[in-house]
Amino acid sequence: MKKTTSIDPARQRSRKGGIQDGLPPLADRISTLIHRIGAHMARICNPSFQEWGVDLVTSRMLVALLERGSLTAGEIVRIMALPQSTISHQLKRLEGLGYLKREVAKQDSRVVIATLTEKGLEVANYANQLSRRVVDELVAAIGEDEVPMVRAALKRADDALEEMYEATPKASPRGT
Repeated sequence: MKKTTSIDPARQRSRKGGIQDGLPPLADRISTLIHRIGAHMARICNPSFQEWGVDLVTSRMLVALLERGSLTAGEIVRIMALPQSTISHQLKRLEGLGYLKREVAKQDSRVVIATLTEKGLEVANYANQLSRRVVDELVAAIGEDEVPMVRAALKRADDALEEMYEATPKASPRGT
């Protein structure tokens, strides 16, 4: 019979870079928890969106248009915190699905303005209702009294990461 030895959990964590360097184990890190929440939301919502040909990210773009009316591509970039190229591609795709129309701004031909169509309104309203169910579940899990504190902390985290991104040197294209 083979003899097994147990490793002291505190020693094991420090060897793996957990406690000793100030980081909790990966599963307990804020960044991982936020990732997992996003992944759970996608797993819950994306199957519901399949019939519409959208996913969680594009549904959020539609809900932003539902809430705010027409938006420029730049405004959607800021709301979604995604690259301009991603937003442009998704706007073209959503236009192809008949969910929005894109128009060039009269005062600046470089600016694209997106507006929901009737079909887009239907999808955006469906996405907004699903979002309400998800939010209700999150509020129940967090506790209504703690939601303002959690929301404020998440907004501070979002602001901090946006500042970190803005301060990060951007790679130049290859060959330049």
